[in-house]
Amino acid sequence: MADPAYVSIADEYARQIRDGALPSGTKLPSHAQLAERHGCSRLTIRKALDLLRDEGLVRTVRGHGTYVTAAEDAPERPPSFDNDVDRIRAIANAIRRARLSSELIIYYQIRIAELSGIRQSAIEEARDRGLSYTEIGRQLGLSRSRLDQLPHEDP
Repeated sequence: MADPAYVSIADEYARQIRDGALPSGTKLPSHAQLAERHGCSRLTIRKALDLLRDEGLVRTVRGHGTYVTAAEDAPERPPSFDNDVDRIRAIANAIRRARLSSELIIYYQIRIAELSGIRQSAIEEARDRGLSYTEIGRQLGLSRSRLDQLPHEDP
């Protein structure tokens, strides 16, 4: 299960802002330019920018564009709300992100368990074919410290 496009786009820009690749005050391209760059709709871009705005990483100046707000300049507390619609929208966005996070955690936990089972089966099959734990570890690309943790019942 992949992230929705707007979440992936928001994550990409959040990472660039936090890493300093997009410094405070940088004007982001227009919605149309971002949509073309990412091969998606303007609605998807708007949702991505809404997430960034909710995190305090960008601000939009009506008629001028969207600007990066340095991560350290992001508000520590939620902004005051001018009306109930803004309050409801902010709460809905927070709930959506929390739900998505939970779904992703569960998905990756299941995937990790599946991959661990596959790896264990492969190790057992390799042992049945006569490979030593050390050789199996090397073929799996394990580091020296991880190799040292393998059983030492090799002949």
